[in-house]
Amino acid sequence: MRYKVTVAYDGSAFSGWQKQPSKDSVQDDIEGALKRLHRKPVPIHGSGRTDTQVHALAQVFHFDSDINMPIANWIKALNTQTSDAINILKVERVDDTFHARHDAIAKTYVYRINVGPYNVFERNYVYQVNHPLNLSKIEEAMEYIVGEHDFTSFNSSPLDLFPNQVRTVHSFEMTVSDDILEFRITGTGFLRYMVRMIVASMVMVGSEKISPDTVKMYRDAKDKDIAKHNVPGCGLYLEKVTYNS
Repeated sequence: MRYKVTVAYDGSAFSGWQKQPSKDSVQDDIEGALKRLHRKPVPIHGSGRTDTQVHALAQVFHFDSDINMPIANWIKALNTQTSDAINILKVERVDDTFHARHDAIAKTYVYRINVGPYNVFERNYVYQVNHPLNLSKIEEAMEYIVGEHDFTSFNSSPLDLFPNQVRTVHSFEMTVSDDILEFRITGTGFLRYMVRMIVASMVMVGSEKISPDTVKMYRDAKDKDIAKHNVPGCGLYLEKVTYNS
């Protein structure tokens, strides 16, 4: 039986999603819980990786099991066995052909920035820029990100491993509430550091260190060495993974 699971986690407690030698990862924690329940290794397959410090409001993974128990029991069992920094939100029985990564058609990420006074209690969850940004210039620069583009300049995935770095950004929005500036970006898929590098350029524009047209120049250059700005993982959240059904 194949199960699709939606999970939230606090990325500040982990070295990222993917298991790594001698480091605590979300995948390690969940697979450890499944191993204790099954008394044998049970691999999980996520919709994608999140890096160190990056959070998830609704990451998705799947696993196969020969244990047949009610869905509510699966949720309780997994939440009992996993870290307090992990919360299993939903478990669903799915067809054996379902794949959490291959079947995903879009992902939505949110990035949160504090443009007000430094907040020590939110430093692991909101990027502390702590000064006002020029929002009208940011809005101008954001237009250069939406659509189908080659995002070679805006990610660190090597071209020899990922020669096709064309991706489609369906929407890129910005909202402000009190001192919290929030970017929300939805696309067909994102390469390593892509969202963080895009947001970093928006912060540079808002800080008036580069112009909005410079973002277009970065995009069109398709050059790994041209846009090296990056923002910390702490402000990034995987909000949603979209499937056809």
